[in-house]
Amino acid sequence: MAQRSGLPQTAARTTTLAAVLLFAALPGLSAAADIPADTFRLSLAEAIQTALGQSPVSTQAAVTRTDGAITLARGINGMLPSLSGSVDYGWRHVGPDTTGQGWTAGLTVNQVVFSPSAFAGLVSSAVRSAYSSASAHDQQAKLVYDVTVDYLNLLKYSRLKDVAVAALRRASEYLELTREKERRGLASSIDLLRAEAQEAQARLGMLEAEQNLDVGMETFKATAGLGRNKVVVPTEELESPAEFEVSDQESLVAEIERLNPGLRMSAQAKSIARVNQVAAIGSVLPDVSLYWQRSSSGSSLGSCVDNWKDNGTSTYGLRAELPLLDIKSYVLDVVDATNESRRAAAAARMAELQIRSTAASAVGTYLTARQRYDLAAATLTLNERLHELGQQQLRLGAISQVDFLDVEANLVDAQASFVSATCDTYVRAANIAYLLGSSVPAKP
Repeated sequence: MAQRSGLPQTAARTTTLAAVLLFAALPGLSAAADIPADTFRLSLAEAIQTALGQSPVSTQAAVTRTDGAITLARGINGMLPSLSGSVDYGWRHVGPDTTGQGWTAGLTVNQVVFSPSAFAGLVSSAVRSAYSSASAHDQQAKLVYDVTVDYLNLLKYSRLKDVAVAALRRASEYLELTREKERRGLASSIDLLRAEAQEAQARLGMLEAEQNLDVGMETFKATAGLGRNKVVVPTEELESPAEFEVSDQESLVAEIERLNPGLRMSAQAKSIARVNQVAAIGSVLPDVSLYWQRSSSGSSLGSCVDNWKDNGTSTYGLRAELPLLDIKSYVLDVVDATNESRRAAAAARMAELQIRSTAASAVGTYLTARQRYDLAAATLTLNERLHELGQQQLRLGAISQVDFLDVEANLVDAQASFVSATCDTYVRAANIAYLLGSSVPAKP
């Protein structure tokens, strides 16, 4: 299909749009006219880069990644040798009359050989780290998707504002023409009233377009992390629909199931619950470790240090720590961990079913959006041709004003439908990209 914008073009369109955006995006500008507003002309890629650099969501994603690294480090730390030391000062009584006092210093090195809790902590920390990584990836992908949608909505509202401006201009010109005809006796009072009603309707459409543009501007700025006094002018030219290859709908759904970050997170949560269940069952087993300990004592701290090499006592060996057998607590812990594992497994299964339904819906919606674009483009072409013929027929007096007003209204509707349909294809493609875990939007 030939590329086209489907919008009326005028020489002053760019200047007019910039002025409209400036005043529509800053409510209460007259009260703060002394505050200069920064204007950003952004493409879709630039908008995403701006959001990745300024949105709080990016900071949250970075913190989530750091949390995962810290969690993994804690799990590894539980398996590494531990070093501890102590210094004591005390009194010792030998018999009823003999009292001694002095210092005691000790150093102990301990290495885990077998520990159900340490092993479970290591495995759990690795899975939790992967969970944090998937969560951070999902946060960033969601930010890209949200920025893409809000930018496209802002672009759509800007284009619809162009449509409203053109419609109001034509309605105003037609109203002046009808007034002139009415003064010359070539048009009736009813014709004039109809022209006035059309012009009033066009002004109402302009107000609605301005309001939507203002809301879209504020929504985009909040998502992208931009300040209140910023004005964003979207520069993307979406003259063709989003291209997202869907050769096999079922294969694409399967690919979403394989790559979706949320689905990976639910599977990792299930793995964490299973590790905790195994740890609860194995908590009855002893912890075994190798240890080396050296201690020294003296009447003063200096003598205690001096005696460290010559008179210190070294002890090393294998230590086993047996947990006290509390059957009731042990059974409750195992039952609780088992129940949590079942809950996580059910949640993971539910996530699988939901993501498959969501993926199938997203692919089908995108295909429908492409069909809607084709129909909107064809409808716009027909209405543009009809409008040209209507203008010619109106000048020749071969068409009534009522019929021409219908032609005008149909053209405005067709232009608005084409703009919405074009932007919608990019929104639907961005949704599929997000479900695939991609941080790259569909390119214009």
